Amino acid sequence: SNLTKNLTAQYAQTIYSVLPKRTGKQMGSDNNRIKAREQAFCLCFSAELAKDNLDEIIDSYSEEEQVLDFAGELAKGCMSNAEKCDEIISRYLKKWKLSRIPKVSKTLLRLSVYQLVFCPDNTMGENPVGIIINDAVRLAKKYATDEDASFINGVLGGVAKALESGELTTESAKADE
Repeated sequence: SNLTKNLTAQYAQTIYSVLPKRTGKQMGSDNNRIKAREQAFCLCFSAELAKDNLDEIIDSYSEEEQVLDFAGELAKGCMSNAEKCDEIISRYLKKWKLSRIPKVSKTLLRLSVYQLVFCPDNTMGENPVGIIINDAVRLAKKYATDEDASFINGVLGGVAKALESGELTTESAKADE
């Protein structure tokens, strides 16, 4: 309905103000890579919370708040591979179940796992694995807690090691359908 669509548009445009930002943890606005990952995170988080179509959320952004191309690519890839990302995340959780992870952390993990595992060169945007993990940790510190950031770092570190050793490959992840 129109009411639902209008509410979704308003929600998507205000996601920055909805999520708590911790003071002193702000990132430089001139860094497009981080801005794009942050925007992709907000898009995925919005779609997850609103249980709405990602394309509609992207379309609802105003011209002033345009979605960066890289952010749109990341968000769409992450959401279309969410189940596969969740399976990979679950393999590297220690004494945790995916259902117990806060939505902010789960969204950041999905986004990072998508980028690490499913992007053809594991870099998308020509950023090394360490930068992808570091950006996820920085976003966790901004939108969650330091404990969440440490947890995310540990899980993504396990994924990175598995990729480096060959235990996990893009091909094996795609074949796990």
